[in-house]
Amino acid sequence: MNASEEFWDILCGHASYFYLMLVVVTVMGVLNGAAMALGEQSEGAFVVSLLVFGILGLTGVGLAVVLWQCNRRSP
Repeated sequence: MNASEEFWDILCGHASYFYLMLVVVTVMGVLNGAAMALGEQSEGAFVVSLLVFGILGLTGVGLAVVLWQCNRRSP
């Protein structure tokens, strides 16, 4: 077993936590969208909301890649 396989075995052993984190990131994105839609926003607040969407998006993509790789590796 090489280091890459051992890494993915350890990571995939915690896949349930990654699913939970993906749900939390999705909820945070929905809440951020609701805050943007319902509240008055200045230009600065709008920029911060877009940055939050960017951070949540990158985090969600990373989690999705990990879960995709774990599902691909499982028999």
